[in-house]
Amino acid sequence: MPTHHTSDLLAPISLERARAIAPFVLACVLVCLLLSEATGVSLSPPVVIWNLFAIAVLGVLCVGLIRRRVPVRYGHLALTVQWWFAVAGTLVSEYFSGDTRETKVLAAVVLVEIGCAAILLETRVVVISFIVLDVLWVPMEVANLGDGGGAYLAAMMLAQPVALVFQLLHRNALLRAERTASELAHQLGEGKRLQEQLLHAQRMEASGTLAAGLAHDMNNILGSITSYAELLRDEAKQPHVQADLECIIAQAARGADLTRALLAFSRRGQYRKQVFELDRVLGDVVPLLSRTLPKRIEIHTTLHATSECILGDPTQLQQVLINLGVNASDAMCGKGQLTITSEALVLDAATATELAITAGPMICVRVSDTGSGMDEATRRRIFEPFFTTKPLGKGTGLGLSMVWGTVQSHGGAVRVDSEPGTGTTFTLYLPITTDQPSVVEAPASTQEATRRATVLVVDDEAAVRTSTMRLLERKGLTAIGACNGEEALAVFAAHERSIGLVILDMGMPQMGGSECFARLRKQSSVPVLVATGYAVDTEAQELVAQGAALIEKPFPSALLMREVMRLLATTAVSASGNPPQFIRAT
Repeated sequence: MPTHHTSDLLAPISLERARAIAPFVLACVLVCLLLSEATGVSLSPPVVIWNLFAIAVLGVLCVGLIRRRVPVRYGHLALTVQWWFAVAGTLVSEYFSGDTRETKVLAAVVLVEIGCAAILLETRVVVISFIVLDVLWVPMEVANLGDGGGAYLAAMMLAQPVALVFQLLHRNALLRAERTASELAHQLGEGKRLQEQLLHAQRMEASGTLAAGLAHDMNNILGSITSYAELLRDEAKQPHVQADLECIIAQAARGADLTRALLAFSRRGQYRKQVFELDRVLGDVVPLLSRTLPKRIEIHTTLHATSECILGDPTQLQQVLINLGVNASDAMCGKGQLTITSEALVLDAATATELAITAGPMICVRVSDTGSGMDEATRRRIFEPFFTTKPLGKGTGLGLSMVWGTVQSHGGAVRVDSEPGTGTTFTLYLPITTDQPSVVEAPASTQEATRRATVLVVDDEAAVRTSTMRLLERKGLTAIGACNGEEALAVFAAHERSIGLVILDMGMPQMGGSECFARLRKQSSVPVLVATGYAVDTEAQELVAQGAALIEKPFPSALLMREVMRLLATTAVSASGNPPQFIRAT
């Protein structure tokens, strides 16, 4: 909850009160001047001069207050001036009055004005005003002791403490009300901020769902294009035909990079968990950035989290840093300083709530540039897919979306600080793990890899299934196809003795990859290679934890065959009496 100084709370109230009272005080001075003779108070020249002066000053002040030309910090001063002009007019009239009756009337008026000091909201001002009033008024009443001045002195001594008590009570009541109003305003503002965060999260979630669905379909299309192009390339005799097919394969690979960015943004991308030291990844990225970015960009690194580890995918986090570096280079127009720092810290609850993550030990990575910066409107949209401020053809608008999605999928958060002309700082928060990096064992021998050389390919996309089967058959393996999980179980039951490997798609109708894998495990320990282009991270990792290998769609034929031969080798070792080893794809 924010704290406010008393003067900060009372200044706006004082100004509004001065604005409301100013016309009334001005009218009272005018009425008193016009009715003085009628009420028995003589208008001597000094009294007339003072009243005209007071009317002029109060008129100017009144106009300035009504037109809101008086700053808030002068609200107390404006109130004090109004009160003192009224009191001073009464004192001037009493001083130049020679009639006892007039003196008694004016003294009574001063007593009323003492009570009106409760409108002054600064206690110090009230006390000082009463002291000054006593210095000016007491001598006049002492001079009239014989004419009843003593009664007015006694009334004054009683009226001032009473007025001060009322002023304190009034002031405290206003302060409580203002604090309550301020807290309510803060809560409303916090609610509005949280609502904006929720709407932003919903927009990002909707964009992520759309991106993931698009990436899933594109992965299947690109996978079949890549497989068929590689089949044709190996069979083509003419060099120019081979070159054209290489271009097709390269363009399909570029499309696959875009879908990976979309999947990372949606937090549904391929995510291989392993424990590693983040500073090692940062150290590997810096030389790559040095070769990639323009030579006029100076890269400075300060890494202070060398002994801390995180659980995640180092390849994806490398891509995050590369994207941030390229984005910074564009913002600096090829010249400036790029600073990468890391430190271990404990994220407090308040900051964690603001970032919508769990508090605790974190590695904080900051990537700062000296570029042009961005305004608030741009900063709020930079993680939206396909949003870019670059000229047409200079960017896809997916780089920062991938950054956001990848960091979110690692249980972290991204904060952006930027102002036009001051550069930009991206701050990544990634949770620290207490686990230690593990050593991956080497794959088993492949000497008997083809002992059981029948592969069951399970995929609902006919083009992907057919092209994968043809790639396997070209290498001398026997391939059997199934279009969904139920058909795969039936085919496996019919050919269980000859099937040495199952290539299983995750997203299928009727029976998905997870359920099919579970049913297969009840029947056999056959190696399973999960081919996924769209899988919720937890589902894919659960299958890996249960012994499945993982390959990312769309995959090149060389990677597919390497994984197939390795997994078939585990089957061969198992057949010879040794326990199989399931090694995930890399």
